[in-house]
Amino acid sequence: METFPAATVAFTLRDPVAVLQSAITMLAYGDRNRRVHIEAEQLAEYWADRVERLLNAAVRDAHLIPENQRIDVEFGEFMGDDVAMASRIIEMAGLEVTDTVRSGLASYVNANPRGKDGRVVYNLREDFGLEPEALYERYSFYFDAFPQIRKEVR
Repeated sequence: METFPAATVAFTLRDPVAVLQSAITMLAYGDRNRRVHIEAEQLAEYWADRVERLLNAAVRDAHLIPENQRIDVEFGEFMGDDVAMASRIIEMAGLEVTDTVRSGLASYVNANPRGKDGRVVYNLREDFGLEPEALYERYSFYFDAFPQIRKEVR
């Protein structure tokens, strides 16, 4: 905020277990291209710890963003209507959401549907030996700080 004092901050909020699941799956896929053996459990533990540190920093520092310059973007809400959320962010920044802007956003979304390039199947238990419920307990402080976050992993 010191560097960009007039900035509008889209403060993204997502289930950290889903974030961890996605990140370590992607990293493990990348590791297959450069390693003979993937240490899946070590990868998972390293990133589970790192995500916890990042979440603690987010909880600690969220108040540093002035309320009138911050819009919380909960992932489930964004995924439910990405054009509406993008419009809210644009308006929060003091910009006008014109018909041209709406049309451009809608065109982009229509040209890039979710899943058009396939989907990744995630499984924390089988692929990484992690129990989602244990991670939810570990990260409960984050859900307490941001109760609007929806749990995504079952």
